[in-house]
Amino acid sequence: MSLPPRQCCPSTGAASPKHPMISCLAAVVVLLHVGVAPAAKAAPGTFVYAGCSPSRYAPNTAFESNLNSLLASMVSAASSGATYSSFTSGAGREEAVAAAAGGAGAASSSASAYGLYQCRGGLRPASARRACATRWRGGAVCANARAASLQSDGCLVRYGARGLVGRAAADTPVAYRRCSAGTSGDAGFLNARGAVLAELQQGVEATTAAASSGGYKVSASGPVRGAAQCLGGVPASQCAACVSQAVAQLGGTCGAALATDVYLAQCSVRYWANSNNYRSSQDNSGDDVGRTVAIIIGIIAGLALLVVFISFLRKACS
Repeated sequence: MSLPPRQCCPSTGAASPKHPMISCLAAVVVLLHVGVAPAAKAAPGTFVYAGCSPSRYAPNTAFESNLNSLLASMVSAASSGATYSSFTSGAGREEAVAAAAGGAGAASSSASAYGLYQCRGGLRPASARRACATRWRGGAVCANARAASLQSDGCLVRYGARGLVGRAAADTPVAYRRCSAGTSGDAGFLNARGAVLAELQQGVEATTAAASSGGYKVSASGPVRGAAQCLGGVPASQCAACVSQAVAQLGGTCGAALATDVYLAQCSVRYWANSNNYRSSQDNSGDDVGRTVAIIIGIIAGLALLVVFISFLRKACS
C-alpha cells in the first residue's frame, strides 16, 4: 500500500499569559528555531514524514483495541534494544502466516493489526524507545488511519490491517526525499560521494544476508559520510535492488547536493558532507529571509523591553 506523505504541524495549548507581547515573541522565536534547525543535528525521534491511508477505523472497535496493544508491544520491544521487530495482534496463526506472505488471508476488513518498527544501527535503546513512543503520542498525524507509516530521524514505525513485508511491487515508490540547499561541483566531493554510494550498494546486500533485522551499512570517503538500511525481513536481493533505486534517486533528483536523504518503503539511503550545515531545501526559506526575520524580531523585542522600562519608570516616579 502506497501512503501519501504528510507533514506534521505541532499544536500547543497554554493558560493565558500575563504579558502577551513577550509570550508571542517567545513563541515566534521557538517556531523559527524549529523551522530552520539543521537536519544533520536532529535528535532521534525528530519528525521526517508521515504517510496515512485514506481509510479510517471506527473508535471503540476490535481493530482499535488490537492496534493499541500492537503499539504498546513496539515500545516495549524498542526498550529492549532490538533494532527491528514485527508484530501481529488479534490474528490467528493461519491469518498471520497469510499476511506475512502477502496473501489474501488478511483482508483489509479484518480486525487484526500488523505492525513493525525499525531503528537505525547504533541507536541506543533509550533513544529508540523515545522515538517509537513519541511518534504515536501525537495521534492527530494519522488519526484513526487504518494504515500508516511514520518516519523519524532514527526510527520507522508502520502498522496496517494486513502484513507489511514481502510485497515488493507495492514498495517501490519513493516515500520521501530531501536535498540540501547547498551544492558543490568540486571534483573531490563528487568523487568521494561516488565512492561512498558505491560501497553502500555493495555492502548492504551482504549485511542483509547476515542479519534478519535488516541490512545496515555505513561508509566514508574523504569529507563524505553515508548510510544505507533495508527493512528487516526483506530478502538480500530485494534490498540490493531497493538501495540501487534509492541511489539513482539521489543523483537524479538532488544533483550535486551536499546532503541528501531518500526513503523508500523497503530501504533508505543518505549521505552528507562533513562540513555541510545540512538544511532541507523544503524547509529552508533562504539565508536572506532568515536574517531579515531575525532583525525584525530583534527590533520588536527591543521595543517591547523599552515599553516595559518606560512603564516601570512612570510607576516609580508617580
